[in-house]
Amino acid sequence: MNRPIVFGSLLVAVAASLFGTLGIVSRLADEEGIGAFAFVFWRGALATTLLVGVIAGGLALRRTAFPHPRLVPPRKRALLLVACLAGATLNIAMFVAFLRTEIAVVLIVFYTFPAMVTLAAVRLYGERLDLIRGGALILASAGLALVLLGPALESGRLDIDAIGVGLALLAAVCQAAFILVSARGFAPFHAIHVGTYVIAAAAITALPLALLAGDPAALVQPFVDGAAWPWLLAGGITGAAIPTTLLLTGMRVIGPSRTAILMTFEPVVGVALAGLLLAETPVPLQLAGGAAVLVAAAILQAGPREGPRAVPEEGEYQQVV
Repeated sequence: MNRPIVFGSLLVAVAASLFGTLGIVSRLADEEGIGAFAFVFWRGALATTLLVGVIAGGLALRRTAFPHPRLVPPRKRALLLVACLAGATLNIAMFVAFLRTEIAVVLIVFYTFPAMVTLAAVRLYGERLDLIRGGALILASAGLALVLLGPALESGRLDIDAIGVGLALLAAVCQAAFILVSARGFAPFHAIHVGTYVIAAAAITALPLALLAGDPAALVQPFVDGAAWPWLLAGGITGAAIPTTLLLTGMRVIGPSRTAILMTFEPVVGVALAGLLLAETPVPLQLAGGAAVLVAAAILQAGPREGPRAVPEEGEYQQVV
């Protein structure tokens, strides 16, 4: 048994399950007057505060250090900036989408990102797109079509929130980019340092968007009515600080391919919670389509690999930037 692989896989699976709670948490926060931009801000601010506190505690105990950004090679600094921008855009797109359309639809559309990672790997890393992977891409496309068109096929009425679906696709693109540029890490930064940067970038980006959207009241709503705090704390701690650190740590051990497979725990948890707590139960055709997308994601990432993890060699990321 390869203990590092098992441990890394467990970290990613736990992270994915915690991320799966965010659809419900964002809806409940919205019911308390916290819109999408304000939720992203508060989630990022609370998570950043927690992570900075943990880092400061480590510094006090001399167990860790926060390297100066100048110690990071210029190429990796550029990649860290890409990861931060991708993470911020991903957060904003997903939480706006959650408030526009069904959580299941958002999550399943989002999980087309493994197909994007596979296609990018063909171009960037020279991986071969064989018949099995080509078939998996077709399966993912067909599954996505069923997710979007399933209700119309059953009811005869087409009702798709194009903006919500488009935002979920944008989030998928950002997630694929994040995985591709983050798999090797950003030494000498540890996962908790990278997570702090990524989460803080989301909060910094969301703050002006909330003001420009004319919703400053949502930013101060937690101080007007404390009912929103449980959901903001859940979003910041169990939905951001903990899973982001676990994901980056686990991905550094098992690589982007295994990570993409294990992240399919997220839609399973998210769809189950939406069905139990919000009565958002997908129609049978949507469930079939969602299963097809997740199966395709596993097939796309489970092909033969060189070594224990599919992490490009140093320098290959230059093509991503």
